[in-house]
Amino acid sequence: MTTKTREKLKVLRVKAEMTQEQLASESGVSARSIILYEMNVNNLRKAHYSTLEKIANALGVKVDDIFLG
Repeated sequence: MTTKTREKLKVLRVKAEMTQEQLASESGVSARSIILYEMNVNNLRKAHYSTLEKIANALGVKVDDIFLG
């Protein structure tokens, strides 16, 4: 069973044992943005690639891993 893209970011964050606030701090992306990205995949898809790279790097994954899986 595949994880829905909307849930994928949260699954990766939880797997990394991070809170939304910790991910925000590690990535340099606001906690509000992390919350919005986890709530609505359309927000995540509209994010700048550089923002996605920051999040992926903080999680220790590739940007593709946030969307595929």
